[in-house]
Amino acid sequence: MKDENKKSSPVIRVLSLILILVYLVLLGIFIYFMISGSEYLLAMLFVIIVYPIILYVFVWLKKVFSNKE
Repeated sequence: MKDENKKSSPVIRVLSLILILVYLVLLGIFIYFMISGSEYLLAMLFVIIVYPIILYVFVWLKKVFSNKE
């Protein structure tokens, strides 16, 4: 295996940082909805649970389809 595959490009690092920041914002909105008693609390809980699952599926599919051995 080459070492080039293990290095991540700056674009991927920035994208991952943006995705983490988006998740933190979603968590903040969820906490705000909990405190305020909003009617959208369950919908936001669904988003909080599904968001990491979707990201994991994208990473897994990338590994599956980029396997060139």
